[in-house]
Amino acid sequence: RALGLFSLIDSLWPPVVPVKVPGQSQDSEMMTTNVPPPSFCYILTVQSGEIHVEVDEEEQISNLYQPPAVHGLKEILQIDGCNERCSFWAQVLYLRLQTKHSVPVNQREIWLFVTDSTLQNVVHIIPKVVAVSVAASCVLSTEITEALSVASRRVFFKDALWGNGRIICVERTVLLLQKPLLYSAAGADLSELTGPVRLDELDSTTQANSICAVRGTVVGVNESTAFSWPTCDRCGNGKLELCPQDRGLLYCNQCSEVVISPVLKMQLEVFLSCPSRCQSTVKVKVWHKMSFRVLGLFVLINMLLSLQSYEVQSVLGKEVGLLNCYVHSVTSHPNCVALEEIALL
Repeated sequence: RALGLFSLIDSLWPPVVPVKVPGQSQDSEMMTTNVPPPSFCYILTVQSGEIHVEVDEEEQISNLYQPPAVHGLKEILQIDGCNERCSFWAQVLYLRLQTKHSVPVNQREIWLFVTDSTLQNVVHIIPKVVAVSVAASCVLSTEITEALSVASRRVFFKDALWGNGRIICVERTVLLLQKPLLYSAAGADLSELTGPVRLDELDSTTQANSICAVRGTVVGVNESTAFSWPTCDRCGNGKLELCPQDRGLLYCNQCSEVVISPVLKMQLEVFLSCPSRCQSTVKVKVWHKMSFRVLGLFVLINMLLSLQSYEVQSVLGKEVGLLNCYVHSVTSHPNCVALEEIALL
């Protein structure tokens, strides 16, 4: 008995037209809406090996169908209850794949961090960004995955579940880029974002598995974690190889081309003093990119070696922010917040 599925059934009951009681003729007076909702149902799935399902969009939609009521995220966050069905439009700002190595890649959940105009225009009581957990059972279309790999997009979430402070996309949830055929707005503010997106700043209410904006002063550097590496300037591949024809050049096996202008990526872990979290140690993994036109592999190696030997004193005391960060963990013993600098879509 999947709670989310029966939440969906309850939301469609009683039906718009009377239900025919099994065993009775079609014109029987026994047709009534005063019957209990189903205690079981069937989930239709595609047979193993089938990869294509034809949908006749011109077919008249049954009057049994009730289109989803679309709400703003602010209204959804204020719903009391568990496993409540919800549908909404949202701007996807950041995508993160679950990183548990014990779980196969095709079974890992995806976190989508989203917002809309109802969250961007409110005071601090309600978060400006919400995390949506996409379970492995929720199949994302190729159109969605390709669109989100390029840029931030406005996505329609149909029949997601809200409960225990989380929005979850399960096997019955559908993600669309276009407006569905039928839906009712239910008074929701569906206007698109007009200004720059704002994130909540790091403070005492910030939780793990969220994104936030951070500002502060560099008070320390973890030198043991600093490193840099060359990446392809076309596809971003960070595992470059020696060119088979010329061992003095780098080669990208994803592009199948020589990398003439590699992008040097550098990672550094710094400690910040943040006024908004003055009692905590704030540790941020920051990234930096530099583009070079490299003449040869030996020049690149010497450049990488010189980048590792930076002067710590030149970093200390620097003001940083606002940095967009993903919150890895928040602990009380010791009082520490672990962040990673991210780039929004």
